[in-house]
Amino acid sequence: MRILAFVFLLLGGVLKSQSDPIIHSVFLIGDVGRDTIPSEAMFLLAFEAIGNENSSVVLLGDNVYPQGNMPKANEKRADRILLSQLELFSTYTGSFFIIPGNHDWRAGKVKGLQAIKFQEQLSNDFSKFNSIHQNAGAIYLPHAGLPGPHGVDLGSSVKLIMLDSQWWLQHDLFHPVDTEKDRTIKQEKDAFLQALDSLLLAAESQKKLAIVVGHHPLYTNGSHSHRREPLRFLFNYTPLHVLSWFGLNRLLRQDIVQPRYKKFRKSMRSVLTKHSNIIYASGHDHNMQYLKDKQVHHIVSGSGAKISPIDRYRYPARFMEDQQNGFFRVNLHASGAVTLEAYGVRERGMYWKSQLFYLPVQPVLPK
Repeated sequence: MRILAFVFLLLGGVLKSQSDPIIHSVFLIGDVGRDTIPSEAMFLLAFEAIGNENSSVVLLGDNVYPQGNMPKANEKRADRILLSQLELFSTYTGSFFIIPGNHDWRAGKVKGLQAIKFQEQLSNDFSKFNSIHQNAGAIYLPHAGLPGPHGVDLGSSVKLIMLDSQWWLQHDLFHPVDTEKDRTIKQEKDAFLQALDSLLLAAESQKKLAIVVGHHPLYTNGSHSHRREPLRFLFNYTPLHVLSWFGLNRLLRQDIVQPRYKKFRKSMRSVLTKHSNIIYASGHDHNMQYLKDKQVHHIVSGSGAKISPIDRYRYPARFMEDQQNGFFRVNLHASGAVTLEAYGVRERGMYWKSQLFYLPVQPVLPK
């Protein structure tokens, strides 16, 4: 009887999946730029994505360790790291996007803006001349070292919104960042938040699934949630604070409890939590986590090539994994159901799945 029950459950699952097909998938993977040979997780992602034109792949930053790409560099290993990831998807017929992380900004060092613009040039040139992506020539966003946000429609039912979170943490006396139309840093931040709110309002009014992607998480139980005292106190609340003007606290800035990071996090939450059924995906911590804050679903997918332990439990999580490299996949179904799947190299495929929510109306099936 147990065997018969299992068979009926299995058949029911198959019939349900056939009656509610996936109309678009978004694969989310971060922190892949460790070596000149793509990681096992990247090979697994390519296996799952290539051949599926109703899908998109997003690299969530830290595309090249340790300090991104620089023009006229004596060491071209960094360029090879980036190009090896792109070559893996040279036959991919879906949409392919890259956003920057802190290491792509030269890990917060001087000439970070120059590095980020060069990485954008390398990525877009490769996709223009060596691949057949749907968005060839415009895979690296936001452009020109600006913070974004940059919205892209994926089919008729998904809105992808890309931002550069390191921009918020980078600017200092010797670490300039660009702004649009001669704006001040504050004006650029205000314009960013207003534009993000407008993009999310538009997605809501059009009944689209909104996925916001940035390198830095707003919630995490990984190493970037550490307090690192008393060093942090000395840099923030003593005369040593003057050293931060020169960017000497750039490593501390990568943790969510750092004042500048906290301001970025607070600003993002002030916009995201105004809306319902939003997904915010990030990398940065080298593990996989799924957490929820009000109606915002937070995904950390940073174990593309590295693994670091989840050793803080500051925030309740619905899923956490720090034992294998992998990535997440977000699926939008014909019924309006949005599901989340975790893939791991040890499992050689998908090993965890959860339904997140339903869109208010049924999406349009692709032709």
